[in-house]
Amino acid sequence: MNKIAKSRNLRTKGKGDRNKGIGLYTLCSTLLATCSMLLAICYLLITVNGCGGTSRLHYVQQQFDYNSIKKIAVLPFESLTSDEYAGEKTRQSVITDLLSRGIDVVEPGEVTRYLIELKIKSLSTVKTSDIQTLAKTLSVDALMMGSVEAYGISKGITVSYPEVSISMRLIEASSGKIIWSVCNTSGGPNFWTRHFGAENISLSETANKVVKEAIDTLFKK
Repeated sequence: MNKIAKSRNLRTKGKGDRNKGIGLYTLCSTLLATCSMLLAICYLLITVNGCGGTSRLHYVQQQFDYNSIKKIAVLPFESLTSDEYAGEKTRQSVITDLLSRGIDVVEPGEVTRYLIELKIKSLSTVKTSDIQTLAKTLSVDALMMGSVEAYGISKGITVSYPEVSISMRLIEASSGKIIWSVCNTSGGPNFWTRHFGAENISLSETANKVVKEAIDTLFKK
């Protein structure tokens, strides 16, 4: 009898151990699945929101040989914002970016001098013949011009963030035709700023980023 009772106790204990093992396995599986789901959600949020609001639209004339462009004149950028110096700030950023890519750029003062000599007062209504004459006078392969639609610090409910929007176009010297055009906007609070209050990038850094992304659609470093 004692042997039979002992055998029953061992079987009962074995079943209890198995049940505990199954319960522990189920718990671990549930925790693992929950963690995986949370990680997936975090990744999705960062992917969608990580860089703040960014939009870009560009056109590139496919038949043109862009490797033939060795020298560019960057014309004054028009500022359509409350910051009257936004156009010149962006122009300087464009010049710096082009130089970093090995493109020769005409000195801004020389460009301004010839604009005055040729009596070109408004670049928004400039004639094709004037563009061709200016390009020939400056001995460049192309002219770059553009405008700044947004340049400043925008304020949300709880955060402030930089916002920059530009449009640029490249005009081939001999034909006076647009061979490249881009509109690029960047700004807005990113994922970390919105959810954790982390510090965002500065306005000048945002402007440089917008310019680089725009010119990346034309010249790759």
